[in-house]
Amino acid sequence: MRFAVCGGSPNETRELCDWIGRCCAQAGMAAECLPFKNLEEFWAAFRPGRFQAVFVGAGGAQGFLTARRLREEDRACQVVLIDDSDRYIMHSYRIHTAGFVVRPLSRGRVEQCVRRLLCRP
Repeated sequence: MRFAVCGGSPNETRELCDWIGRCCAQAGMAAECLPFKNLEEFWAAFRPGRFQAVFVGAGGAQGFLTARRLREEDRACQVVLIDDSDRYIMHSYRIHTAGFVVRPLSRGRVEQCVRRLLCRP
């Protein structure tokens, strides 16, 4: 499974990639995590069908708008939104995100989202 990860900071992005990789390995699934420094870099590399799942950690309106754009441009791509508060949680469910994680990140919550993604067709 190919994941795109755009965390809120370089450290967060590295940590997410590590947790995603470990969770997939435990499940016996191959994972390819592609880290992105920012959303501009992500959108430059994006094309429909390239990623099976995207973790978006931009936060606030920018994170939600990115998730919504992803849903519009690639309906098959699963989106996990990461934010500092639960302000956008209801909006994220309306656009059918696969998960919503509130900072501070916990390995258990991220792995729960990854396991859910691995079970989806």
